[in-house]
Amino acid sequence: MKGNLVAGILAFAVTVAAYVVLTVKGQETGGLLALATPVIGALLIVSRVDARSDAQDQALTQITRQTNGVLTQRITDGVDAALTKRFGPPAP
Repeated sequence: MKGNLVAGILAFAVTVAAYVVLTVKGQETGGLLALATPVIGALLIVSRVDARSDAQDQALTQITRQTNGVLTQRITDGVDAALTKRFGPPAP
């Protein structure tokens, strides 16, 4: 996740530096921008998608743990209450 973000920021910094150097030398910068823009955009988008995916995975894991634990306990308590109501307390 962080690797893509670092790569995107590094690519952006290199592109800016190359743009400045080419502009100072009076060279054409269109080719540089045509190449760098989609690459930088893709790296930053992939980084953002990875971050969202990781956050969603973490949230789903927490929900699963909470739901399974809570439901299991509620089912156990409900069954115990129903059996106690019908047949009385369990024998020691």
